[in-house]
Amino acid sequence: MTDTNHKLNILYDLLVDNFAILKTELIDLIAQPSKIDNTNKFASLLSELKNPDFIAPLLLQISLAERNVAWLTDYLYAAINLIEESSFDDEFDVPPNFISKLESWIIDNKGELSWKAANLLKYFESESAEKIQLKKLEERGDFFLTYAECILGLLRYNKTKHIHIAKDIAADETRDNKLREFCQDIMTK
Repeated sequence: MTDTNHKLNILYDLLVDNFAILKTELIDLIAQPSKIDNTNKFASLLSELKNPDFIAPLLLQISLAERNVAWLTDYLYAAINLIEESSFDDEFDVPPNFISKLESWIIDNKGELSWKAANLLKYFESESAEKIQLKKLEERGDFFLTYAECILGLLRYNKTKHIHIAKDIAADETRDNKLREFCQDIMTK
């Protein structure tokens, strides 16, 4: 058997004949990130499988995480991708403290953690998410993509109500140039 055929047989065995078992094992592994040598690859695998059944376990682990654990941004990445690919019919549980956990990472942190938390928050269109995003936009000094995700979240929640924020930021010469350009781009769409 050629190497290619061998790989195809393995993939077929995992993804067709035994996918239910694989899915259960992956869900169990999500709950044990310390057992994963490369959480970046693991998050990419979950993202590529595009199965909404992975969302709830990821959100639970994220809600239990401390901000300094090595796997957190990888899990945020996987959750973002899976939610982005999910349909409106897909349902998943959101842990009770999840939004407040994202809030602390968005407001009290800067950089990649804040950016990915803001990226994930934009999918939870609610008044509490709206308040967090508005609060973050009041500050300065974070990675511009964090602010961009907050703007996108506000526009997802209520474009008519919040389009003026993009307009105001685009005109504000004291804001980061990349963020201003991003907002100008939004205004032309």
